[in-house]
Amino acid sequence: MHQWEPYYSASMEESDEGSAPPPPNNGLEVGYRAFSFNDKALGHGEPIRVRQGDRVLFHFLNSSATETVNVALPLHQFEVVALDGNPVPQSQKVKVLQVGAAERVDAIVSMDSPGVWILGTTDDDDRKHGFGVVVEYANQKGAPQWTRAEKPNWDYTLFGQETNRVVAPDGQFDLVFKKIPGGHGGFNRWTINGKSYPHTDPMMVHAGKRYRMIFRNESDDAHPVHLHRHSFELTKVYGKATSGILKDTVVVNANKIIEVDFTADNPGNTLFHCHQQLHMDFGFMALMKYA
Repeated sequence: MHQWEPYYSASMEESDEGSAPPPPNNGLEVGYRAFSFNDKALGHGEPIRVRQGDRVLFHFLNSSATETVNVALPLHQFEVVALDGNPVPQSQKVKVLQVGAAERVDAIVSMDSPGVWILGTTDDDDRKHGFGVVVEYANQKGAPQWTRAEKPNWDYTLFGQETNRVVAPDGQFDLVFKKIPGGHGGFNRWTINGKSYPHTDPMMVHAGKRYRMIFRNESDDAHPVHLHRHSFELTKVYGKATSGILKDTVVVNANKIIEVDFTADNPGNTLFHCHQQLHMDFGFMALMKYA
């Protein structure tokens, strides 16, 4: 890649940060000792070289199989222009990006704070173990710097349109997510409406019809839920109505509710699941079928 190319693709992996301790009967979890940013740990590989006045488009992909990540670039802001490859109705600037497993965020950064910086996780320990990449301005030298980022206040509705419209869908799926703790030495099991895959009930749809999915997370974990082969529109996030935000993966925080609408426009058996690999492996999946 040419050093002044105003585009940068970032594939990220890191461990969880800022989550509450699990309950005592919780099952086994995945932990990490090393982290990468485009297959390189912080301090290895070439820096991202920029010039003052550049506007650089970053494409962030969270390729972790299990973790949500929070990313910052000190003294800079991210202007979010697209989510999961779909332009957002309202581009907005934020200081910290939150990206769930398999989510994608396109954001433009105005390079207006010369120096040598670390673009990376807001978790100090994980950053020391590799999660980051150096951003180096032309004619700037020295050790890469980091300043503590603000606590993330990620809100999907920032990028949508305010709406009071209530359009009744042709059908609705109320999906309740729960955890059955695995206890010492075991793995947690996950259910959708009381059942684990392959015993979960299929969601039956008709081509061309519009459906609402209500994600009710009744667990203490966040879930990046994903519907294959379709995009959905966020319609209500934690009680706040919105419109125009098209995604295929959305993080439903612990004990929260998100509602989405989608059109059944791609016939065939379709998988719905949590993109946290352990959750998917232990029951958090269901099929959508066309009648």
